[in-house]
Amino acid sequence: MLGKLMKYEWQATWKLLVPTNLLIIVMTFFACLTVRLDGLSSRNEGVVFSAGMILAVYVLSMFVALIGTAIYLIYRFYTSTYGDQGYLLHTLPVDKHHIIIAKVLVSQAWVMISAFLMYVSILFLFNAEKDIMTDFIDGLKVMVAQTIDERVSAFAVVMAFIAVIVSMLARVLKVTACISLGQLSSNHKLLVAFAFYFAIYIAQQVVATLYYVFSGYINRTRSWNPFDSWEFVLIIELIYSVVFYLLTWYVMDRKLNLD
Repeated sequence: MLGKLMKYEWQATWKLLVPTNLLIIVMTFFACLTVRLDGLSSRNEGVVFSAGMILAVYVLSMFVALIGTAIYLIYRFYTSTYGDQGYLLHTLPVDKHHIIIAKVLVSQAWVMISAFLMYVSILFLFNAEKDIMTDFIDGLKVMVAQTIDERVSAFAVVMAFIAVIVSMLARVLKVTACISLGQLSSNHKLLVAFAFYFAIYIAQQVVATLYYVFSGYINRTRSWNPFDSWEFVLIIELIYSVVFYLLTWYVMDRKLNLD
């Protein structure tokens, strides 16, 4: 049943999110071509204007893809779970855990796809301008050299990457938890959901600040390395993921109110 739910969720989301991600690819091509041809340095004002417009649209498309994907996935979860579609969904003989897992995994997949395409897009844009790419590579070499000097193992690098993935999952689950908690209110459910989101965000920032202040005090004699804190990030994001998941499940299973 979980597989069927995920298949249905893919079918319901790909029609909008595939074109959104294709927009990134298309605009990356035009932006790289513009940089490669050095359109901004042309003596023709029309060429300069066109090049500027293409790069501006490229940047705008990145924001549209990022924010649009997030807004759509939030809207999709709300309407299909607690909106009009929710009446049909919750009448199905399906375990609530399967509903949550299917929606969260598909949303997580789309977030990762968009993030990956944006990362590759930026790399291609840097590669279009050799001087910029050279500076980028030089900076990367410095970071790698520092990493080797600090004796950061490949294991730490892999675990840091996993921590980033878990962090993305925790953010998706935080949204589902806040939307679910908003359903506990008889009125202004979306407003209450936003209030829960910002309250949780502030609490998370306090926890992170306290950790880094304390960690900096303990290790004040050591130079900071970007891979030093992967243990904290992984553990705290796993805790957040579990808590947000349980909150979502509790409201959906025990406090469901579609009025």
